[in-house]
Amino acid sequence: MTMTVVRLGRPTPWRGIIVSLIMGVGATAVGSVFALFSSHPENTPLLLLFLLIPVIVTPLLIVLNQYAEFDPQTGLIRINGAPPVPLSRIDRARTMTFRGVSTLDLGIGPTRKERFIVANGPFGSPRIERDWVRHLLPYTGLPRRGHVLGDAFSTRHLRSATLEDATVFAHEWLK
Repeated sequence: MTMTVVRLGRPTPWRGIIVSLIMGVGATAVGSVFALFSSHPENTPLLLLFLLIPVIVTPLLIVLNQYAEFDPQTGLIRINGAPPVPLSRIDRARTMTFRGVSTLDLGIGPTRKERFIVANGPFGSPRIERDWVRHLLPYTGLPRRGHVLGDAFSTRHLRSATLEDATVFAHEWLK
């Protein structure tokens, strides 16, 4: 049995790009129809500004995109196209729930290039990706509850959720 690479997110966020195109074109079309039948049809060209939605959103989605690729055969994970590292290198986790969208942010460092996100919600991660994250969490290097840091002045894990916190969050909120 051969297993393929498990993707957590996508290198190119096609779903968001398509949604922004639909929203921009749809808003322009609906607005133009209403403007043509209103008492001021001269405002119709102004509605072309809605086409700026995909022009602005698409590059932002590409630049701010975060993803990971996990190879079950080797046990290595590649975060945002960086060289693959073992799962035990993942030592940072942040959990957040905002307006019904629950987000688990995992990574090997503090910068955006070293993290990836798994979320639920209408435009969140598919269920299979959320299931894989729940399966992979025990193999990460997240600090355990009650873990004593080696250096008294170390702030490495200060803002990181513990493995137990991340596991409970994933099972309760990333359904």
